Amino acid sequence: MAQRKRFTEIDALRGLAALAVVLFHYTTRYEERFGIDNGGFSDIFVFGEYGVQLFFIISGFVIYMSILKVKSVSDFAIKRSFRLYPAYIFAVVLTFTIVSLAPIEQLKIDIMPALINLTMFQDFLGAPRVDGVYWTLRVELTFYILMGILLFFKVEKNVMWIVCSWLAFSVGIQLVHMGADNDTTALIREFSIASFSHMFIIGMMFYSIWQHGDKLKYYAVIAMCIGYDLIFLSVENALFTALFVLAFYLVIHNRMQFLSSRVLVFFGTISYPLYLIHQNIGYVIINKMHEMGLTHPIFTVMLIGATILTAYLIFRYVETPVQNALYKIYKGQRKPSGKKKIAAD
Repeated sequence: MAQRKRFTEIDALRGLAALAVVLFHYTTRYEERFGIDNGGFSDIFVFGEYGVQLFFIISGFVIYMSILKVKSVSDFAIKRSFRLYPAYIFAVVLTFTIVSLAPIEQLKIDIMPALINLTMFQDFLGAPRVDGVYWTLRVELTFYILMGILLFFKVEKNVMWIVCSWLAFSVGIQLVHMGADNDTTALIREFSIASFSHMFIIGMMFYSIWQHGDKLKYYAVIAMCIGYDLIFLSVENALFTALFVLAFYLVIHNRMQFLSSRVLVFFGTISYPLYLIHQNIGYVIINKMHEMGLTHPIFTVMLIGATILTAYLIFRYVETPVQNALYKIYKGQRKPSGKKKIAAD
């Protein structure tokens, strides 16, 4: 029971992170991008962008747990694909269609780059994104690839060796970039995810704490990650990292049970489609509302409500049924020819 509660609490944290990002994009980021005030809340929700940071920490926890449970690299890749692609492909098509019909040229891309976006590898292939928020998918995919490599070489259980080596590698990349500071080192830093590696490591450490108890070595690595943040990113970034570390500590020690409320868990459940569809579609709608003179903050609240509803509909009628169908097919193909069945994951 405690395990179930802690998972729902982590889901709730994911939902809060998604809402924070939505509020940031509909206020602060919108005003930065279009130079138009949208309700005067830009100063209030300016820190909502750090919700992405919390996403990465949660991914470190959840994905490291996953690679310790799957049977092979292909099993891991297939299950991740089932989790990511149904809602993502729908979001790409929906966003591209709406943005293409809108009169906002700066949000539009051509059809060929949009088709490349369907692969989710647009950043690796040099194609523009259908929606700006997709940049985080490159970071996540890079982390998945790294975890897959660990799984391939069967070293995934050597967690301390993994995280210390990764953190040291990231430090090296940051130092090289600080010394050279050119386009090449910036590109290496970007595609090595050196600016985000410590967040995934924090999540991995908290999973280790959850499994093996409070050990000094795990907390020492977390402290090093906060120091990494302070040295190579910013004081503000490090403060939010420390805040999220505190939240995770309280969650895994069963001190944040209020997060298990149905409302917060609901937002966690729809967080992925909510994140995928909110930004550019939201910008189109906000622009249209301003053209119609609908500038009162209540209309932004209504837009957020409509976005949440849309995310739920995608979750309910696209993401869940497609995932269930894919998992059913996959499990059916994995059954041996004899009577004995492979145990379910």
